[in-house]
Amino acid sequence: MPANFARRRDLFLDAGFADADAAISALQAEVATLGLSGEAGVESVARLRRALADRVARVPADQRRLAALIPEWLAARSGDLATALWLARATYGSSLDLPGLLLAIWDALLETGRAGEAFAFGRFMLDLRFDWGRLYRDPAIAYAFLDHREPNPLVWHVLHELAPREPELRLLELGCGVGNDALGFFRHAATRSYVGIDISAEAIADFRARLQENPPALSPTLVVGDFLASISAQPGLFAGVNLVYSYSSLHYFSSSELLDIYRIARDLLSAHDKRGYFAFGIKGAGSVWDGQGLPLYRPDVWINHDGQSRWFPSRDALVQQLHGAGFEILLHTLHDHWGYSQLGKRDVFHYVLCTPRR
Repeated sequence: MPANFARRRDLFLDAGFADADAAISALQAEVATLGLSGEAGVESVARLRRALADRVARVPADQRRLAALIPEWLAARSGDLATALWLARATYGSSLDLPGLLLAIWDALLETGRAGEAFAFGRFMLDLRFDWGRLYRDPAIAYAFLDHREPNPLVWHVLHELAPREPELRLLELGCGVGNDALGFFRHAATRSYVGIDISAEAIADFRARLQENPPALSPTLVVGDFLASISAQPGLFAGVNLVYSYSSLHYFSSSELLDIYRIARDLLSAHDKRGYFAFGIKGAGSVWDGQGLPLYRPDVWINHDGQSRWFPSRDALVQQLHGAGFEILLHTLHDHWGYSQLGKRDVFHYVLCTPRR
């Protein structure tokens, strides 16, 4: 599940709204009444503004004026949405028309001509049933999720570090996709078992087809589903895992969800006497998408132009989070991965190998 759901709720909580779920429900009712899906990218700007006009006109005039300032606040004044909503709540109290203010902000973004930012806002804030599968289908959002590639460099880092000390690697991959990194692990004799999880049924089907064409020495298990739900629902499937691995997937989760993933990984890896390992690559500060779109929480969470929210942590922020989650870091480097997210563009990843603290 994309981090939008959790981060949207966190946004209202951080802005001081006591009942975030009520705020989201009220917004959902408004969007439904207007006949808008919240999937702003499929609508024309002119049609959206016509649909919004009557509702925005009913927002109190002083709140409309505040909404009209938000595009400049976000683009030129180092502001973020969390602070803007905190200011609105503190200023207007019980008289705040929160759904109306959010729709007026959307209208203000559309009026400025910042279509990319406006559509990002609509997808994040108003598309309350975010269609994850659209990211695989939409040709305008080309992340090449389903492309066959060589294994990412982190695979070789991990094998270089672990193969000399671990004769048997029993691997769980979170966000395995079409198996690009798995096929790298399969080439090494130390890899004795493998379970891969991905939310995309299409990706898993492609992965299975690749295995039929070139069967590995082991018998992989592939699961379609969300990380957290799958691991919680089928704990026996992951017994004996001594390496949890993920590449470019963890940034799709909010901080609270990441803590759940860390806890589950730590519990899996601590279930036996031998040491277990957690290895992952996550986009960091300076990534190709860092600073693109709308700032959600300063300084490092953004709503990118696809409408998804992502965390771009600094080195210190990630180290602090892992230490707090009970992990000892064995390897942590910043890797420039050119062309991973956009052709010819530099992307920045944290490469991390850690182990549960004993």
